Amino acid sequence: MAVTWTDRVDRWTRTHPLVLDVLFALAVAALLGPPSLDILLVADSPAWVLWVAGLCGCAVLAGVAVRRIATVPAFAAAGLAMAVTVALPNTVVRPAPLGLASDGDSMEIPLFFLPASAAYLVLLYAVAARRPRRESLLALGISVLGALLCTARTATAYGALPAGWLTLLLAVLALVAAVAGTWAVGRFRFDRRRRLADEAAEAAERAAAGERQRIARDMHDIVAHSLAVIVRQAEGGSAIASRAPDRAAQALSVIAGTAREALADMRDTLRVLQETEPRPSLAGIPALVDRVRATGVDVRLTERGRPGALTASAAMAAYRLVQEGLTNSVKHAGPRTGVSVTITHTPQASVFVVEDDGAGAGERPSLPGTGAGLSGVRDRVRAAGGTFEAGPVDGGFKVRAEFRVGEQGASR
Repeated sequence: MAVTWTDRVDRWTRTHPLVLDVLFALAVAALLGPPSLDILLVADSPAWVLWVAGLCGCAVLAGVAVRRIATVPAFAAAGLAMAVTVALPNTVVRPAPLGLASDGDSMEIPLFFLPASAAYLVLLYAVAARRPRRESLLALGISVLGALLCTARTATAYGALPAGWLTLLLAVLALVAAVAGTWAVGRFRFDRRRRLADEAAEAAERAAAGERQRIARDMHDIVAHSLAVIVRQAEGGSAIASRAPDRAAQALSVIAGTAREALADMRDTLRVLQETEPRPSLAGIPALVDRVRATGVDVRLTERGRPGALTASAAMAAYRLVQEGLTNSVKHAGPRTGVSVTITHTPQASVFVVEDDGAGAGERPSLPGTGAGLSGVRDRVRAAGGTFEAGPVDGGFKVRAEFRVGEQGASR
């Protein structure tokens, strides 16, 4: 398939997400920054109040640029900036220069009325769309609390509201609806991405199963045909060996050629049939370690934390990484090798490391290998949205994979 320029652009944007995020943040700043600056220029407040409000608005806008690579810190910084802005004293502005209608020459407003405050919703969406459910619910609770505080500050700014409690109720409903709606759209995006990743993994598994069935039928035909020819030639050659040695030699030549061709065909098809067992998962890693330990290899398994929201494809890639790491240690390291399997789960990522110390590597020859196993694991990890590392370290060898929450399912 030919690679088009749109494919190249899509691949580049996937590998450079920060560039697009910065451009988006600049667009948001260009939209919300000028009207916010206009309000600060005509506001009648102490200089330090206006500077603090401006810096808080810049902090919220800056968080938009790093919302995908540092989602939680960006949201926390924006939440703190908004809290400071809400706590600032109200300011007095002249509505005429701003093109606003008012009954008097001036009006009092809270400083969170700055348009730059609206960028906070972008960060709330990022948390809802990229973080686990517990963290997103915490962000929702903080945002709803902030909406209530903003409503209370609005009431203090205007004193007796024109329509009393009805206006206050409508203001609360509007702010809460904006917050809840943004969060709901983000969670829909999170669930949809997870669902699409699982569906893609299941579709790939079904396609692989169908291909294995087709190849199994082809293997049956190859084996049945080849063995029939070999048996027929062997029987005939045995019968005429004493009377016609030249024809017996010819039969042996046919047998050798047929067997060689059958082996070549079977070697090609067996590459696709390397995985016939049920789909592995993280729960199978302890049993995998126990099987290797039973061979006499000193294997230590350490797991910290609890698994987060790993997709099925990421869990299978992690299992295969541990399996291939242990296999390489057994094949290429010495008989006294110590192997450590370390699994670390945090709210941000799950990390899997298999490392051996290479002890006794020269005491026996290593078994042959082509490196196809590590190459296959690397492809699995990247297809599941993770990062892969492998290489020598301190005389031994280490393989490592990391799956960040919210970045799984996308090819990297």
